Amino acid sequence: MLYGFLVFAAAERLYERRFSVQAKRGEVKMLWSFVAFHILHSLIYLGTGLEYFLVRRTVSLPLVILGLVLFAVSLALRLVAIRTLGRYWSLNLEIRGDHRLIREGVYQYMRHPAYSAIMLEVISIPLVGNAWWTMLLSVGVYIPLLLARWWREEREMIAKFGTEYEEYRQHVWAFIPLRRLGAADR
Repeated sequence: MLYGFLVFAAAERLYERRFSVQAKRGEVKMLWSFVAFHILHSLIYLGTGLEYFLVRRTVSLPLVILGLVLFAVSLALRLVAIRTLGRYWSLNLEIRGDHRLIREGVYQYMRHPAYSAIMLEVISIPLVGNAWWTMLLSVGVYIPLLLARWWREEREMIAKFGTEYEEYRQHVWAFIPLRRLGAADR
């Protein structure tokens, strides 16, 4: 069952790449991060599979179920984010000349739903396999690197959109689907 899940998860990731290839291109920032994430993602899949079969431990069914639920949520959230961004979706950090700030759909509730989805995904995969050493890779390396890229993307969005993005940041959280109440909302 685990290998089936890992094959499905990897195939779904490959399917998503087609949306990025179809996107309008822009100036790529932090190109090295794409390579690093690709390698780390592969290691998470591989590590989960190897750890599941090579390390003797009792498998916790509730954690497997939790992992599957988190994976399903991450998949749905990422696909909604991709569809909402449309031609602006990219696996790279890219800012286009005609880039517009997307504030509709899921982006009215969170600024970076794809980053949230990826964090959920890299936690869910080791959970499904009860792969605790691989979980350390996800939490200790992948997520901090993703947060570094997010921080840079925030700087790029401020540079591109200025006060419009600053206002958006004041009202919409980055990773949690909550809106902050401003004076006009109270």
